Amino acid sequence: MPKERIITGIDIGSSKVSTIIASLNNGRLSVIGVSGSVPSKGITKGNVSDIDDTVESISKSIERAERMAGVSISSAFITLNGSHIKTQNSHGVVAISNPNSEINEYDIARVTDAARAVTLPSSEEIIHVIPRDFKVDSQEGVKNPERMSGVRLEVETHIIYGLASAIKNLTKCVQQVSIDVTALVFTALAASEATLTDTERELGTLLIDIGGGTTSVIAFNDGSPIFSSVLPIGAKHITHDLAIGLRTRLEEAEKIKLKLSGPDNSQMSISSSEESDYLDVSEFGLDEHSIPKKFLYEVIDARLNEIFKLIALEIEKAGLTARLPAGAVLTGGGALTANIEKTAKKALRMPVRIGVPRGLTGLIEEIQGPAFSASVGSVLYGLSMLNNKDGFSPEPSRGGFAAPAKGFIEKLKSFLP
Repeated sequence: MPKERIITGIDIGSSKVSTIIASLNNGRLSVIGVSGSVPSKGITKGNVSDIDDTVESISKSIERAERMAGVSISSAFITLNGSHIKTQNSHGVVAISNPNSEINEYDIARVTDAARAVTLPSSEEIIHVIPRDFKVDSQEGVKNPERMSGVRLEVETHIIYGLASAIKNLTKCVQQVSIDVTALVFTALAASEATLTDTERELGTLLIDIGGGTTSVIAFNDGSPIFSSVLPIGAKHITHDLAIGLRTRLEEAEKIKLKLSGPDNSQMSISSSEESDYLDVSEFGLDEHSIPKKFLYEVIDARLNEIFKLIALEIEKAGLTARLPAGAVLTGGGALTANIEKTAKKALRMPVRIGVPRGLTGLIEEIQGPAFSASVGSVLYGLSMLNNKDGFSPEPSRGGFAAPAKGFIEKLKSFLP
C-alpha cells in the first residue's frame, strides 16, 4: 500500500499568513489542516521588515494547521512576493547530446540551463525559469520535445528573479520555525495554479492577485507565462483612504470596507447610488450613524482606478495590449472589494471575472474564497513537483522542465519519502 505523502503550502502576505496541509493518498489530494487567516506582522509590501514578528506570525499559522491535521510538518512550499521581483524572457540553444537518439530530459535541462545564463546584478537571485516554447531544428511551437528526434534544441523561457537579500530573509524566517523551504513560488504564479483554466492560459489571460500591500500580475499566452510584475500597492491603501475620508481608525475603516463589500452591495456603482442610499455604521463608533454609499464608492473607486491604470500601463509596456482575449482574472483578498469588477472592466478594457481557488478536496470550507488562491496554488504547485520523479524542477504552469536551482535536488530528495 503506497505511503501517504504530505504537501504543505504557506502563503506569507502583507496582511495574513495562511497554511494548508494536504495529504496525497492513492493519487488523491485532500486538505487535512488549514490555519485560516493569521494576521501578518513583520511583513511590509511583501518584504520582511521585522524577522521576530514574521517568525511569530508564521509559527502561529503552522501551529493552527498542524493542530487540525494532527501531524507535524518539516517542509513546505512558500509563496514569495514583493516589489523587488522582476522578470525577463530569455532564449537558450544547445546541440542534442546524441543526434542519433531521442531528446531526453537531460537535453531539456541543458537548454533551459542555457536560457538561465542571463546577466543579473550580484544582488539578484533567480526564482523561476519557466520554459514557454521549444524549437527542434526548424520545427517551432513544440510544447514538450521529450522523445523527439533532432540535432538542435532551442527554448524560450520566462525568468522570474528577485532581490537575494529579501529571499534569504524570508527563507530565514521559515527556517527559524524548523521548516525546510522545499521551494519558493511567486505569489501570482501560485494563484494562477488554483484559479486559471487551460483555455484561459491558451487564449491569453491576465491574472491579478490583489493582496494587502502589493498587487501581483502574471500574463499567460499559448499556455505559458509571458509577463510578470509586482506593484507596491494593494487593498490596505483602500483602507487608508477610507480612514482618512471618514476620520476614523484603520480598524474601523477596514470593517466598513468589508461590510460595504458584502453580497448585498458588491454590484453597486456610483451611478446607481443615490444620496438617500446610506450604509449603517452605528456599530463602529463613528460620529455619524450612517454614511452615503456614494461617498464610500467614490473613495474606493478612485484607488481601484489607480491600481488598474498602473496595471494597464504595465501591459502596454510589455506589448500585450489587445493580446489577452480571455480577459483578466481578479483574485486575492482585495478581489472582494466592492464594485471591483466594473472598475476593472472600464480601466483595463477587457472581460473580468473573480477567480476562486479550486483543485483541492477535504477540509476546504475555510479556503474557498479568493483570499486563499495563492496558498491553495502553492499546494498544487507542490503536487506537480512531487509528481516529477527525476530530480528536475518542473514549472507546473508550463508542464516543462527548468534547470535545477542550487540545492534544489537535495531538498527534493529529502521531501520525497
